[in-house]
Amino acid sequence: MDATGRRWTVPTSDDVRLAVTETGSGTPILLLHEYAGDQRSWAAQVADLAADHRCITFAARGYLPSDVPSDPAAYSWRRAVDDAVAVLDALGVGSAHVVGLSMGGYTALQLGLRHPDRVRSILAASVGSGSDPTTRAAYLAETGAVAAALRSRGAGHVGRRMADGPSRIQLKAADRAAWDAMVAQFAGFSVEGLAHTIVEVQGRRPALHDLVDDLAGLAAPLLAVAGDEDEACLSTGLLLKRTVPACGLAVLPNGGHVPNLEDPHRFTALLRWFLARVRSGSWPRRDPRSRATLQFDMDRPESVVR
Repeated sequence: MDATGRRWTVPTSDDVRLAVTETGSGTPILLLHEYAGDQRSWAAQVADLAADHRCITFAARGYLPSDVPSDPAAYSWRRAVDDAVAVLDALGVGSAHVVGLSMGGYTALQLGLRHPDRVRSILAASVGSGSDPTTRAAYLAETGAVAAALRSRGAGHVGRRMADGPSRIQLKAADRAAWDAMVAQFAGFSVEGLAHTIVEVQGRRPALHDLVDDLAGLAAPLLAVAGDEDEACLSTGLLLKRTVPACGLAVLPNGGHVPNLEDPHRFTALLRWFLARVRSGSWPRRDPRSRATLQFDMDRPESVVR
């Protein structure tokens, strides 16, 4: 084992090789990265959690050093879920706590729906871009525009534009060095992998707002995390809270789309708090009575006006 952990190459069912890193020992945690990041985005969390957890990160297909398939058909949200299962299988992990950011958060939710036996809990951060019906058409149009810009202007240009976007300027204000690192990392990504991912994975996945019936059956303890300035994801956080039986919602003050980078200590502390509640069996399912909007019932004298 080197300083960064044990490294593996995991083959998938369609012969795509995934670069996987495993650090630490203990209860397994699978960390799934976002579109504009990769496995390195979890460095601060792994450094903390590896003291008592088996932290598993990997570069999604299309992100070096994993394979970058040239066939667009090799990319889909279903493949992303299957890849997560392939990694767990290869490392002999029956079930894990799953932490996903944005694109990774979507994969984490679908993993919980499609393979509930593999998931101990889910933390889904900044999940749901393009899901709200009021913005979905614009989001889908943007996925095509980003792919075209990648092919015509390159990853460096697109990454800088994205990093100056409305939900990433918070990182720039909080930690300029981390923001610069994100921009530099994006510039080094495969244009082909990025373009296929944003069109075939991001652009073709079902909107979470259309999966309410499925999400109502999600059994795993869930913590949805959203920055209060991440406008594209706030409504989905509320949707998850109102739909998933064992969902809590944490809204981070002055937060953007990458809370794990904006304030790593705050994010990791929140994750540790959630895991502790899950381990102790004290993470609750929502009491249906909390859904009421009126606080005083004339027919129930014990109710209280607040």
